[in-house]
Amino acid sequence: MKTTFFTLSLFLVSFSIQISAQEIVNTSGNDMSGTTGNVAASVGQSFYETITSSAGSVAAGIQQPYEIIPTLGVDIVEINLNLAIFPNPTTDILNLKIGFKDYSKYHYDLFDGSGKLLTSQSITQSQTQITMAPYPASIYLLKISKEGKNVKIFKVLKNK
Repeated sequence: MKTTFFTLSLFLVSFSIQISAQEIVNTSGNDMSGTTGNVAASVGQSFYETITSSAGSVAAGIQQPYEIIPTLGVDIVEINLNLAIFPNPTTDILNLKIGFKDYSKYHYDLFDGSGKLLTSQSITQSQTQITMAPYPASIYLLKISKEGKNVKIFKVLKNK
């Protein structure tokens, strides 16, 4: 009798224990309501439930998990572009100053407002002078590139 009572009580206790396998951490969400009902949605749910009615269906909680894994051995450094142009606006001479030691790997292209290439030169000094006097007053684009890859594009204003 004692064994049966003990087994029965153990059986009943085992059904009353709640086990939770996963929890959600909601990072965002919203409550929406319309003429046919209400929906509460949240970002971060790992399960979903499909609700169907005559007006349509909604699959609430369908989320795709993602994981951010840092790459070992790669240091992320702050990008510091040590490039300057002056004076801007200019009337005749535009100075381009490059604060990198490998300035000889850089190249500049000057374009007018329609995208026409006006001049293109390799950079041979840390400070380069670009003659703007022959061009009319307008807005120009000065593209700086290193070994064929764009580094920066400056907008240059040329006055009379």
